[in-house]
Amino acid sequence: MTSRSKNAVRTYETEIEKSREESNWKKAVDLAQQLKARSPQHESLAHFLIGEGKLEDYLDEWPPIKDNIERAQRELSEARGYLTLATDEAGKKAGVALDAHLLLGKLNYACGAYDESLKQYKLAELSTLTEKELPVRSLRIVAESYAIKGLCLEQSALPGAGSTSSTSRYKQAEREAEMIRSFELSSELTLLYLQRAAAARAGATLETALQRAPLLHIRAGRLHCAIDRYREMLTAVESVSTQALRLTLARQLAEVLMRGVTGQVYKAPEKVAVLPSQGTLTRRREEHVSEGPWKPRKYAGINQFVPRNEYEEVVLLLLVGEAMAVRDAVLSQSAEFEAARAHSLHNAVAVIDLLALASVRWGQLALVLESLERAMKFSFGCVHVWRQRALATAAAARTPAAAAAPPPTPPPPGSAAWSAGVRALGVARRAVPLARGDAALRLVAAAACYRAGWIEDGIEFAEEALAIEEPRDGPLLARCLLHVGIGHQMKAQKTNSRIDKDAANDTCLRVLQRAVTLDDNDHLAFYHLALQYMHLGMLNEAMDATRACLTARAECGGGLRLASALWASACAGPRAARALAAARLARQHYPAAHWPLAHLAALQLLTDTGEAALATGKELLKLLNSSDSETEAEQNGYAELDALSDSQHDDTHSNRDAASIRAESAGAFLVERALSEGASSWSGTRRSPRQHQRATAWLLLADLCLRLGRNTAAAGCVAEAAALTPYSHLVLYTRGMVHAACNEWEEARQCFQNALAIHPTHLDSMVQLGAAYYALGWLRLAERALRAAGALGPARADTWRRLALVLGALGEPAAAADAAAAALHLQPRQPHPHHLHLHHLPL
Repeated sequence: MTSRSKNAVRTYETEIEKSREESNWKKAVDLAQQLKARSPQHESLAHFLIGEGKLEDYLDEWPPIKDNIERAQRELSEARGYLTLATDEAGKKAGVALDAHLLLGKLNYACGAYDESLKQYKLAELSTLTEKELPVRSLRIVAESYAIKGLCLEQSALPGAGSTSSTSRYKQAEREAEMIRSFELSSELTLLYLQRAAAARAGATLETALQRAPLLHIRAGRLHCAIDRYREMLTAVESVSTQALRLTLARQLAEVLMRGVTGQVYKAPEKVAVLPSQGTLTRRREEHVSEGPWKPRKYAGINQFVPRNEYEEVVLLLLVGEAMAVRDAVLSQSAEFEAARAHSLHNAVAVIDLLALASVRWGQLALVLESLERAMKFSFGCVHVWRQRALATAAAARTPAAAAAPPPTPPPPGSAAWSAGVRALGVARRAVPLARGDAALRLVAAAACYRAGWIEDGIEFAEEALAIEEPRDGPLLARCLLHVGIGHQMKAQKTNSRIDKDAANDTCLRVLQRAVTLDDNDHLAFYHLALQYMHLGMLNEAMDATRACLTARAECGGGLRLASALWASACAGPRAARALAAARLARQHYPAAHWPLAHLAALQLLTDTGEAALATGKELLKLLNSSDSETEAEQNGYAELDALSDSQHDDTHSNRDAASIRAESAGAFLVERALSEGASSWSGTRRSPRQHQRATAWLLLADLCLRLGRNTAAAGCVAEAAALTPYSHLVLYTRGMVHAACNEWEEARQCFQNALAIHPTHLDSMVQLGAAYYALGWLRLAERALRAAGALGPARADTWRRLALVLGALGEPAAAADAAAAALHLQPRQPHPHHLHLHHLPL
């Protein structure tokens, strides 16, 4: 009978222990009551188990927070009684008194009796517990005890805490040190408990303790201690129960590093040491190590990555956090998962926003795009995520487009820049309807469209933004007007219809004048207004607006170029010197950009010596040959809307004209590109990113040599350019100019015709073809070519001058007089001589 009774008691104890580990408290209480009835000698153990079960069962439903204090005081009296009975002498003999005191501390904390809770922990001698192996349930009890002790120390203030005496300050420091030590011990025991318990949850108390110790270090000014604490917790071996905690800790550590750690303040983490294996026949190493019975296991390995600086650590933390957030995202759109979906989305968005801040700050835009692409699967209809993605894709679309010198050349279809622009526009069209009142997003989309050459789409976005800001007189109203004006300015320059051109010019001038009225400190608005005045031939107004632009921002590249172009209209005296000084100033501000050198070479040809211009042209070629791996910002000189700043000069030689938005020009550019790529594939060579820019630099040198009378050198420069871009209409045009300078008019005519075959609306080729016909004596063909050029570009004086010569040779004096009068009328409207129309490099 005795052995049978002992076996029954042992069975009860086994079932009770299993129920405790599984947190099945009602079953544990029932079994404890049966144990008490069957075995009176285990009464103290039964009292402890009943009190523990009632306490934990209550706290599972009503966590220990301030809102539940009154309820706890009413409903935990029975649990208090049982636990108090377990602290008597019989309980001490049974070995449950210590645990009973610890649970009474937890009970008093739930009831708001913080001092009584600390008293119970003092009776349990919690501060002097010996570190030894503990069962899983005991690990949780001790971990919660340390956590609650720290919380009670934080809640209950000393009577003399506000005193300034040395004694009170000493006590306060001692109290804070004990509080931090309690939280640190609790966090280590919590991590160890979660590693050993298969499917346990930490609970509110233990989660608070895990995050509290680093915050207290930060409050005390010990930033490195806080960082080390975060690292200690993050290097612990992950378990199912710690995944959500690791996400929170990784995000908090990334925030601390981004806000408070820079340069020499940062200290890289130390790699966890791994002891070599004792055996000589195996090379296996332990992947996890533990420093003591109360220390959690940590990751360790010979190939473990250790960040070297704060940038690597922040990006690593955020990438790991983003991976965990995406993994835990709720994909179902059912109403029953709405709360879980919102919670997971909030966690993911918080990490993605931090990753965007860190990555964009350090130039890693690709990481942001990849992260937002992964977020698309669980962010259906989320305005914030779609807005972030639209901004990121617009920035990515601007980056390759900015590699070309201003004005921006619309990227050819099929190129990487073109694909990025298409992607940016597609995302913007999805994001804009979600963000109904967001004018800034529409302005970003408009700027991306302008850079890609989609003028109508850009105007549509800009006008939507204007419709949002205008009724409420918003802070972005001036910028909305500026973007509308830029769109109509580009539209006026690309159209051939006189009615459409005049309407676009009128709208552009009106909105730009209103923009500078609303914001008289916006250099971009003044710049585009000056550019519009120059297009309309209002040179005095253009100079006033240029001065206002440079006053607002002295280093504005577009303003410096406009100033030099306007001052160069008088090629002698102080204005010419001012133009040269402005070009040199632009060169100083943008030393890695090639457009200041091109402009400076043209001005030096006018005001200085030809040798100086050639030297500048050679410096430009050397700059382009020096490196093919410079950043876009260095290549462009400036990377904001200034990339649009020099849009659409009346420079028909411009490289922008080769990729014009007109249908026939776009087709011509595609033909040229296809021919060039075909020639490259036949020759087995690969075109480098700067090949086209180097070709235009050679053409600039050819132009300079022609103006200096060095025809042979000019032919050599054209040959170099032809080797780089053999089917460029600009190469054919310049070769025709070389033949014309050598009086080889038949060869010149063929070159100009070939250029027009590739680019039918290239105005300079049309004019020079008319000159070649005139030189060959084919007067009617010359008249036809020049009249077509006059219809395409009626504001060019040299076209009407040449037409006057042709008509005079044909014996039509009245028509010749009309053409000459038109040339005289247009000549003062030229902002600068023809020499400044650097057709080989877009200014």
